Amino acid sequence: MSFNVNHTEFPLKMYHPTPGALIGWGAYRMAGEEAKKLGIKHALIVTSGLRGTGIIDEITGVLKHVGIEVTVYDGVTSNPKDHEVHAAHKLYKQAQCDGIISVGGGSSHDCAKAVRIVEAHDGQSIREFNGMNTCQKPILIPQLAITTTAGTGSETSWASVITDTEKLYKMVIFDPTIITSRAIVDPALMRTMPPKLTAWTGMDALTHAVEAYVSRLGVITSQGLAIHAIKLINEGLRQAYANPDNAEAREKQAWAQYTAGMAFNSAGLGITHSIAHCLGALFDSPHGQCNAIAMVPVARYNMVACPERYADIARAMGVDTTGMTVMQAAESAVEALDTLRKEIGITENFSSLGLQEHHLPRFSEVVFNDVCTGGNPRIVTTDAIQQIFRECMDPAVEVEAEVLA
Repeated sequence: MSFNVNHTEFPLKMYHPTPGALIGWGAYRMAGEEAKKLGIKHALIVTSGLRGTGIIDEITGVLKHVGIEVTVYDGVTSNPKDHEVHAAHKLYKQAQCDGIISVGGGSSHDCAKAVRIVEAHDGQSIREFNGMNTCQKPILIPQLAITTTAGTGSETSWASVITDTEKLYKMVIFDPTIITSRAIVDPALMRTMPPKLTAWTGMDALTHAVEAYVSRLGVITSQGLAIHAIKLINEGLRQAYANPDNAEAREKQAWAQYTAGMAFNSAGLGITHSIAHCLGALFDSPHGQCNAIAMVPVARYNMVACPERYADIARAMGVDTTGMTVMQAAESAVEALDTLRKEIGITENFSSLGLQEHHLPRFSEVVFNDVCTGGNPRIVTTDAIQQIFRECMDPAVEVEAEVLA
């Protein structure tokens, strides 16, 4: 027997479950017990420059209280590099660790995932794992991810983004085997973020939610998660930026970044992220800042492909769309995104980060081939990508009519 199945571009969708998580005030105090459940006896803490905040000392104390030995690798930088992965892996081997606890934002979590890949594949270069489903062996090392920023949602995802320092591009490794074993999301650990970092990471989370909601790879579950994350960010980001000690705002941002991470875990992303990867690799610019700059030009380009979705985003952003046409409501979403970006102090453009016209031909090719581009709701060409880059360099430059046609 055969069945008549109508063909669509993506006839099958996939929902990727996320790891279990403890979310809430004081959740970090459970790190020792959670690590013990994972069988960790000697943990490698993978982190960035958090030692000055007291967070690493606090978590180390929690772990040692239950008898877990600790070694710390704190060499992770923004846009984690391939050599940092291998330095952390070398320390993991030297210290004879049996598990990893990543403490920080996406950079720390992604670096830790990459260390697990390298260990599972007998020390192979992390550069060999760019792309989808590239792991050939099971990832058996447990990873407890403790999040201190409200941005990437990496503690929920099957992605690891690592900068190839030889070819100067960001590898995007998507593989279900690298998802973390357990996550802890504690708003208390996010209070140390300065306003600028709050803004960058918050816009990263918003980009995740927006791109997941409009993605052509999305599923019903991802769409519901994404639109709620947008609502939470609209309610909480301004307040968290203005007053780091605003407990309600911090909690909303903590839930929003986790929820947005769950959404893109299944829906994928789009060219906002593909564009941001270029800037992060070449100029080491903060990922959230790059997303914030690219989000509005990309939304303006994409909204003609799915205006109903952008109209939904407008309403989630608090816009009263009564009496508007669908396209007017979609345009109001773009305006709302731009207003939020400016209100939290992100006024730069790509020119101020170092981007010049001569970079665009190569960058457009990199964006075109980035794994995130596959989820973009509107088909892109290298010419269209270059035009979007130009608007990111100078917002006064309008995307040419034939690009938007």
